[in-house]
Amino acid sequence: MVNENEDRGQAATEAALSRIARLVADRPGQAQLHVLHHGAPILDVCVRCDPDTPFLLWSTGKPFTALAVHQLAERGLLDLDAPIADHWPEYGRAGKQSVTPRHALTHTTGAPLSTRHVVGDAWIMHDWDRSVRAAAAARPRHEPGRDPAYHILSQGFILGELLQRVTGTPLAEYLDTNILGPAGLANTHLGLPDSLWDTRTILQISKEPRTSFPDRVKVRRFGTKAVRTAPIPAATVHSTARDVARFYQLLLNGGGIDGVTVFHPETVRAAREPAASQATHIHSDPIVGHAIRWSHAFQLGWGTRPAPAARPFGTTAGEDVFGHNGSNYCNAWADPEHGLVFACLTSLMTPRAQALAWQTELSDLVRAAVGGSGETA
Repeated sequence: MVNENEDRGQAATEAALSRIARLVADRPGQAQLHVLHHGAPILDVCVRCDPDTPFLLWSTGKPFTALAVHQLAERGLLDLDAPIADHWPEYGRAGKQSVTPRHALTHTTGAPLSTRHVVGDAWIMHDWDRSVRAAAAARPRHEPGRDPAYHILSQGFILGELLQRVTGTPLAEYLDTNILGPAGLANTHLGLPDSLWDTRTILQISKEPRTSFPDRVKVRRFGTKAVRTAPIPAATVHSTARDVARFYQLLLNGGGIDGVTVFHPETVRAAREPAASQATHIHSDPIVGHAIRWSHAFQLGWGTRPAPAARPFGTTAGEDVFGHNGSNYCNAWADPEHGLVFACLTSLMTPRAQALAWQTELSDLVRAAVGGSGETA
């Protein structure tokens, strides 16, 4: 009887995973989905692409730069609570003299935009020097450390320039040498290399009339070679689902993989620690229009808290689930409680509400397939 129950359970799990794979395959555009359960792959789906086809990660790539800054702190090269201006004097000349790396990591610098509007930030994002000067010149809306406001593009330039001032090394080179190489992430790059241009995913946008004009402009802008090959830390990391999943498995492992230590366990814990600014109340983010739970590198699950407008890691995600959504194109998370790692990369832009609903459904189905939702698969 025990064996029969185990067989039925295994069959149900396999049926659930097959359903998830079909949901991804039936959607237009290119896609990759890679899911690990206790370190072993249980889903590996490639739709109209190869496993090593590079996808634009959008904001799903933000944690790479954030973890690089945490690594500097681990090595004693940086104090997360000392002013950024100690290393980058220009950054403190516009009323931001007390802003720290911790503020940037938790989106609480008080100056989420480098220009007056996100369109202005996007207009100059392919030019590192211009973007950095704009971030330094930005005046805060309020004192640092208050309620977070999503730093859509500016976070990457603030943290990236800080790292370069501390190390004297370009961010892309630092990532390759200190994180991507040691972690075995051979298909991950900050800015798409020219040699991979012809193998890239082609960004697509839904033909549905509800797709907004700004989203259509964004797709055209990010489809250009000048943008996709530029080192934009918050937006143009390119990778594969297998690489992204490996990165999150490394973090679930406490900072190491295949016998290689990339981060100390306490560094991973620090990056996952919830932001202190949200300890008592989580406000709606003024930039994106809905609440986000932040750690010091990631977005976090909501657990049993009241449901916000967006739950890309699933309605069943506990408070310790960590990851990052990427403009509703890409989504990646790790669930420590259930030993799950999820990485889904797509090339299709759909209306925002529809895209978020799809991410939520897919995440819930994956967790349910391994018995992580309290329901049977």
